[in-house]
Amino acid sequence: MTFIGNNESIQPKYTPEEIIAKLQAHPKFGSQIKPITKHQSAIISSGLEPAVVIAGAGSGKTETMSNRVLYLVANGFATPDQILGLTFTRKAAGELSVRIRKRLRQLSQLPDFKHITSTSTAVTTYHSYAGKLLSEHAIRYGIDADAEPLGEAAIWQIASDVVRNWSDDSYRNDSAVSTVIKDLLGLSKLMLEHQVKAADIEAIGNEMLEKLQLLAGSTNEDTRAVARAMRQRNSLLPMVDAFMERRKAAGELSFDDQMSLAADISVKFADIGELERAKYSVVLLDEYQDTSQSQVRMLSSLFGGGHPVMAVGDPCQAIYTWRGASAGTINSFGKYFPKSAGHTGAERYSLLTTFRNDKTILELANVVSEKIRREGGADVPPLTPRPGAGDGELVCGVFENIDLEATAIAEYFAPLWFDKARLAKPSEKRSTFAVLVRKRSQIATIEGALRAADIPVEVLGLGGLIHVPE
Repeated sequence: MTFIGNNESIQPKYTPEEIIAKLQAHPKFGSQIKPITKHQSAIISSGLEPAVVIAGAGSGKTETMSNRVLYLVANGFATPDQILGLTFTRKAAGELSVRIRKRLRQLSQLPDFKHITSTSTAVTTYHSYAGKLLSEHAIRYGIDADAEPLGEAAIWQIASDVVRNWSDDSYRNDSAVSTVIKDLLGLSKLMLEHQVKAADIEAIGNEMLEKLQLLAGSTNEDTRAVARAMRQRNSLLPMVDAFMERRKAAGELSFDDQMSLAADISVKFADIGELERAKYSVVLLDEYQDTSQSQVRMLSSLFGGGHPVMAVGDPCQAIYTWRGASAGTINSFGKYFPKSAGHTGAERYSLLTTFRNDKTILELANVVSEKIRREGGADVPPLTPRPGAGDGELVCGVFENIDLEATAIAEYFAPLWFDKARLAKPSEKRSTFAVLVRKRSQIATIEGALRAADIPVEVLGLGGLIHVPE
């Protein structure tokens, strides 16, 4: 792959395969280095220009991103601190950062790469990056952004105060106060994420109500429910505006406020983008399908116009609707991050071999995601199993209650867990199992059933802090 920079073509000294081979030859850590596929190699060695990577579940996304950094640093195209990596959670950012630092340390021990003296990359979360940007430039926007963003509990208290002390006697809502508070928080969050004004929402609501009134004959419960929702949403908008203005005036910002303001500042002041592009010569965006409109506006304002941005995501994850994930976000990447003149490399790459799942599980996953791949604008082929993948096992059960279901889960895991414990050698890494629940209220029952079967359990997230005393 030829790299183009400052109108000059630069040939890399090492290919991805050569770098991996040199690492694998090391007697101490060589066995830890996985070989790469031809699809991974194409992504790792792609030019310094915008590109998007479709990375299905278990397709080696994190390893590919880490090797991309190795390739750029090994060939002198960037130093570690010039590479900005953004993802959504602190856990994901930590895992990616640790993996990159580990690989860079290993690479720096090889004779050919003694020039690598630093392993520190700027890997953080989208919200942390927006907060840092805001703290450095918010004063230009007339905002004091030095305070830490408010947590969910504090935001809920402010929303509760606004709702319970709303002075408009004409306000009517059929829902409980707790539901109104929840609706207020949800609507304000979506308005900030997607940069939508109250007037726009009200106009759409009124248009919908007008169309419903034109329907001939008597209405049914479905149409009455739509009309009721439009009226209640419109009546909630003044409360949303008051909620936002109160926090903005007091400097009580949420993470969503920070992201929205960071996007506004990035768009308004072009020199901020110049500073950030000078600081970070390469940008890696993880879980790009989950980015909101505010995040895309901020990033395209800072790093658009042909800057080397590689976005990695899985359009099929929009099936979960996490963080407002959308299958169309990937397809619109080229609109926000167009290539510069003279750059003709591929705009889109794919990692479609999954190393995580056996055949039966993968077949089911492809059936479940078929509709979103076909109709959701994802334009993604189905995932294929790794070479030598097992057949896998698919089990379905119907139970009278959650207690019987939890017991069945424990009974299914027990022989697998204890056989692994008996057969595994001390040096081998022990296999683990995961249980996904339909709702949080089921966690305690399933956890209890597993512990009753002497299977050690870790509850991830806040639920674990609540249920497990230590």
